[in-house]
Amino acid sequence: MNNDNEFGKHPSKELQTIYSQKPYQMQVPEKAKIIFLGLDANLDKNIEDNKLLFNEFIEYFKDGISYWKMHGFHTPILSKNYKGLGLKYHKSFSKLGITSNYAEKICFMELLNICTYGKSSGKKQFLTFLNDTSNKVHLNRIRELANMKKIICISVGVKNYINKLNLFNTDNDNIIIHTHFSNAIKDEELVKLGILLKNYLS
Repeated sequence: MNNDNEFGKHPSKELQTIYSQKPYQMQVPEKAKIIFLGLDANLDKNIEDNKLLFNEFIEYFKDGISYWKMHGFHTPILSKNYKGLGLKYHKSFSKLGITSNYAEKICFMELLNICTYGKSSGKKQFLTFLNDTSNKVHLNRIRELANMKKIICISVGVKNYINKLNLFNTDNDNIIIHTHFSNAIKDEELVKLGILLKNYLS
């Protein structure tokens, strides 16, 4: 388990290699209809200690669409064997009612092009990663996706970073701003957001 005060680049070389080739989850973002844009893809620092679970994450990062359809849930974070961060976020996402029937239309993407461990919120190291030259191509890709008028769902916290980076106009009609899924988002907001997104997907 991570120490809450820890944050950094995930030490797994295998994980970083796969993620560098495919820095998103589920559908290729250019092909997706809806992109859920977050800060960083963070996993438990010691995830490699559990080989079965680690292999499940490798399977997921390689082909998230197949993973969702095969397992019935959209991420290994919801597996009973996972004890790290992100559980609350993905439980909240599940309440949107978006099932594996929509898997080909959904993409999870982050502002960082690397996997991390620990909580990024308020950490100077996150800003270092965000502004690093190695992350510029990734950010430009996100900018282009916004210009393609993809529906992009972001939390208020993510919006603040996007505005500071001048990445794209968060007031545009294709940008949906919501309470962060890991925070005190209410079921009523999740239901309304789910209805809105499923109508768009249909």
